[in-house]
Amino acid sequence: MSDPPHSDRSPKRSRLCSIEHANRVATRVAEHILTDTAVVKTGNPLQPFRVVLASKASPGRTVSRVVTCNDDEPEVQ
Repeated sequence: MSDPPHSDRSPKRSRLCSIEHANRVATRVAEHILTDTAVVKTGNPLQPFRVVLASKASPGRTVSRVVTCNDDEPEVQ
């Protein structure tokens, strides 16, 4: 069984498979776990992007990164 072409996807599937959606998820995950995340290409048309810990991302597959910053701690003077 072969994967359906991109044009046969439902609008909802297209939104869920978009890089924009992957970046939103990566941001939410990074904020929740307080560490950097990355969006990587998977090569799978049904899940073209995946969110992973930035430390585990393959450089050749990384599409974008979310870098966290902890502004809650007081500055040391």
